[in-house]
Amino acid sequence: MSADIYGGITVDLNDAPIRTEYDRSYDGKPLARLVIGEDNASIAITVSNSSPETVAQLAEAAAQLAAWTQRQTLRKVA
Repeated sequence: MSADIYGGITVDLNDAPIRTEYDRSYDGKPLARLVIGEDNASIAITVSNSSPETVAQLAEAAAQLAAWTQRQTLRKVA
């Protein structure tokens, strides 16, 4: 299975709020998503159709990004 990407999107995270949302889709199926940004300017990654392994890959990628930003911060201080 591949990701469904609706248009090319680049988002600068900055210090935007990040949250998870749980709901039901228009047909009543459970819906889970990761939301970045405020309600009027946000992007969502829906994981409802993803396997636990795919969501684990997302978590690992986020951990790698966190480590990278920490290294960049340390370089600025040094």
